[in-house]
Amino acid sequence: MTLKEVLESLTIAELKPRRAQIPVTGPATRKADLVAAISGYLLSDTLTTPVAQLSELETSAIAEAVHNWDGYFDAVRFKAKYGALPSHFTRVRYDYFSSHKEPAQPSALALLFYGRLIPKDLAARLAQLVARPVELRIATLDDDQLPEFVTYDDDQPEMLRRVETEPMVRQDLHAVLRRIAQGGLTVGAKTGLPSAASVASIEALLLDGDWYDAEDDQDAPRYAGGPIRPIRAFAWPLLLRTGGLAKSDGSKLILTAKGKKALSQPLHEVVSNLYRRWRLKGAPDELRRVDLIKGQTSKGVRLSPPADRRQVIDDALRDCCPVGKWLSVDDLFRKMKIEDSQFEVTANPWKLYFSELRYGSLGYDGGDAFEILQARYTLAYLFEYLATLGLIDVAYSVPYGARPDYTDHWGVDEFEFLSRYDGLRYLRLNDLGAYCLELSDHYAPLQLEGPPLFQIEADLTLILLRPAEPAERLQLEQIATPLSSDRWRLNAETMLTRGADADERGRIRAFIESSLEADPPAELRELLERIDERATALVDAGPARLIQCRDAALAAMLSSDPATAAHCTRAGDRQICIADKKLTAFRKGLAKLGLVLPELRP
Repeated sequence: MTLKEVLESLTIAELKPRRAQIPVTGPATRKADLVAAISGYLLSDTLTTPVAQLSELETSAIAEAVHNWDGYFDAVRFKAKYGALPSHFTRVRYDYFSSHKEPAQPSALALLFYGRLIPKDLAARLAQLVARPVELRIATLDDDQLPEFVTYDDDQPEMLRRVETEPMVRQDLHAVLRRIAQGGLTVGAKTGLPSAASVASIEALLLDGDWYDAEDDQDAPRYAGGPIRPIRAFAWPLLLRTGGLAKSDGSKLILTAKGKKALSQPLHEVVSNLYRRWRLKGAPDELRRVDLIKGQTSKGVRLSPPADRRQVIDDALRDCCPVGKWLSVDDLFRKMKIEDSQFEVTANPWKLYFSELRYGSLGYDGGDAFEILQARYTLAYLFEYLATLGLIDVAYSVPYGARPDYTDHWGVDEFEFLSRYDGLRYLRLNDLGAYCLELSDHYAPLQLEGPPLFQIEADLTLILLRPAEPAERLQLEQIATPLSSDRWRLNAETMLTRGADADERGRIRAFIESSLEADPPAELRELLERIDERATALVDAGPARLIQCRDAALAAMLSSDPATAAHCTRAGDRQICIADKKLTAFRKGLAKLGLVLPELRP
């Protein structure tokens, strides 16, 4: 709309305050006179006067609107870039103790903006008077620039915990798959969520445990946030089920054929598949893990598809996170808002609330909903799933008081945090993440040179040279018997049984050889060769039928006659054996000989 069209849509009561800001004389009672005075003033050379009255922040508001946002003022994007809003666009939240006073002199922005829009002909004139705004540059950090401490909870310093996740996922993935193969992990029959016992079992397998340990958990009551664990231990069963590597068998979790195959596949191929499947089909919605946001299952809340939200976040990571550089989570959020990389969480925020629906509804938030809904959803997705899969390295603190951007809402006085993920401070997209996000066509595995795990004596006793990692201990339990805390004995019978599967046999050999302090002794080589020989001595040729003949002469004839000999094998004096896959051909051969094999009765 043009300026004149906008002015004509206003009432006289709305036009008079604007007319009062114009230093011109003339009639000021009729609507037509008011419209003519205001439009004549703003569409002439005198426009430079109100522009000159603008503060630096107000000038930036004009510049962003006319150069970048088609004449519209986006408060969320502007505040993300400049850290504050011009007073013309601020609103004071309801506060019993506040006494908000209108400014004595209204801002010149009241003449230029109508609502949050500048009319198109006025915007064109303003674009010639204000310079194009400078693009914001987000700082990234190297390892040595990352702070050692962060502040939280009334500025108390805390050590910033820094974790490279690629080594974790390399260990954790196989450890959890093997634990599922052993049995004992249970999930809810309807929800598919892991039981508390299963979560504890998985946590014991994770390299260095979950993100937080028992000492970090302050046992906050549920109304104040509840426990901050589990995170990684909760995510793994969901990731593996969604990725098709595990499935429910009643209440138990078992490996699929795809899951067994994953044990011998390259890490980046398995992780990439898990990431893609979770992005498209992962359930439940990560927002459900932000327990203090109530009303998520209420009628009419109309939550958006999680896959749509995940896509926006992934695109923001591609655009904002240089590979190998640390980025502040707050700067990621700023960039997402500035570049309009946002997503809708719900079509009806009035249904979501803190503590009580009538007073704590998030519908009152307006433009501030990003920090509450979008930011908390993003933190959950990043910290619980992408970091667990090893796509991003993380630097974090405990969540208590880490992100107090919710504290001016109603009903949050007793909250110690808004989500267990609030402690995530920095992230770094690593090489595995770059491959999964298709920023790189190739992935070079991270070369980890750890100390050897054991040495082997002539009697096949393993002497541990260091404490075994959880996944290493799981491997040891499958091939050896513990003798003491640091001595194990290889179990040839168990190794032969497990080695019946060629892939498992290869994994056993690879584990032993990679864990040795020196070259394998002759006794170990002989054991591995003997297992290879015995494991391949017999082959399952598939199901077959054993047929009893009337007499030995008939059995001899059927096993030698050209019509049937190619489809059966002599299996005794009066018996022949026919493979199921050759049964049809054998029946045809019998027909040529004038014989018939009766159908097997159920």
